[in-house]
Amino acid sequence: MWFKTAKEWGLPPVDGAPLVALRLVFAGLILFSTLRFIGSGWVEAQVVEPLVAFPFDWFSWLPRPGLWAAYGLFGAMLVGAILMLVNRPRLGALIFVLPFTYVEMLDKTNYLNHYYFVSLMAGLFVFLPSRNQDAAGVPRYARDLPKVLLTLVYFYAGLAKLNSDWVLDALPLGIWLPQHSNLPLVGPALAWPITAYAFSWGGLIFDLFAGFALWSERGRIWVYPVVVVFHLVTWLLFPIGVFPWVMIGCTLVFFGASFHRNWIQRWTRVELSEYSPEPFKSGSMRWGLIMSACFLAIQLIVPWRFLAYPGELFWHEAGYRFSWRVMLMEKAGVAYFFAQNGEGREREVDLNGWFTPNQSKMMSTQPDMILQCARWIKQHDVEMGLDTRAVRAEVWVGLNGRRSQLFIDPFVDLTQIEDDMGEARDWVLPLDSVVTMSEFRARKNEWRARSAW
Repeated sequence: MWFKTAKEWGLPPVDGAPLVALRLVFAGLILFSTLRFIGSGWVEAQVVEPLVAFPFDWFSWLPRPGLWAAYGLFGAMLVGAILMLVNRPRLGALIFVLPFTYVEMLDKTNYLNHYYFVSLMAGLFVFLPSRNQDAAGVPRYARDLPKVLLTLVYFYAGLAKLNSDWVLDALPLGIWLPQHSNLPLVGPALAWPITAYAFSWGGLIFDLFAGFALWSERGRIWVYPVVVVFHLVTWLLFPIGVFPWVMIGCTLVFFGASFHRNWIQRWTRVELSEYSPEPFKSGSMRWGLIMSACFLAIQLIVPWRFLAYPGELFWHEAGYRFSWRVMLMEKAGVAYFFAQNGEGREREVDLNGWFTPNQSKMMSTQPDMILQCARWIKQHDVEMGLDTRAVRAEVWVGLNGRRSQLFIDPFVDLTQIEDDMGEARDWVLPLDSVVTMSEFRARKNEWRARSAW
């Protein structure tokens, strides 16, 4: 019964102009973004030059590219974006999304929510009908699938803001906004505490309701200017790259077909087919509907996987990524690693020169990267002929302005920990179980005995 209802809703033809327009806007954005990445020297700085990487666990087998291979990957991205612009969207999207996601999976320290969003959107264009000819008619589910994804992105970003730091203490905006107090005109106001609360609550309300309001024809003309202002402000104040422009461009898909036909006809040389509301006869449309439902089910479920892990999410970060948690915390830390040989002797590991500044910053506050670093230390020592049997770390982290505290159990062999999905990170000390440096020194022998280090 439910599938019959879904077919009756999702399979009737609608004007495909919004999908064509979305494809053109998205292709232009990823083309510009890829050129910007290459022109800024980030291919070398982020992909080629780092001596060590922190790959996502399921993709640790991927080989890291050399200089020419890296430029080959980004060249393929450019080709894919251009093909999408010149009416070869499925092939172009496939050529773009494979190397883009490949590079994304190579190092967690470069992870951003907007990279994930770009991978998802490009992946959709591999399957969605978005050629100029498809303006003649597409199934409703195809036209509305990007809208639903955008709505989920906004709504889940709003849900993530429903935490005490954001709502009650206006953190981390209370830390970030005063850093811009030297701006002309508005700078002094950004240092006021009330401004941080206004931004926090405004962002919360916007994210919770903007995606839904864009579906309304009457509400859209009022909400979209707010969307533009919201993303422009975040772009001006925070270093989040082209993501605001991606959201400004992609949310245009919510406008009606006549709007898209008008601007395409006025500003481009693209010739769109006239809309013809003839029913579809192909059974592939049904499979497309089923695949779309599965895609949405995954996007609905994945952000909730954090519930499988006990403790404070912003502290242990298990289940944090791929859940549209955007700019929610200020986390700073420092990590000291110690290697033990077969005789029980310990030495501090000198990591100077091994990691980029961004890698050091991200690694020292994220437990899974701390584990990866410990494993790399042991592997590197063995390759150098050193008798390293275990690696521990003393890590100090502060979250959203809190006093820095001991982050993980300092006398556990990190190379023996399996960080499995759903398994509690009990080696991460609880948030606000503050252990000062003097207390740590006093308890050091006790901790050593307990951990059999």
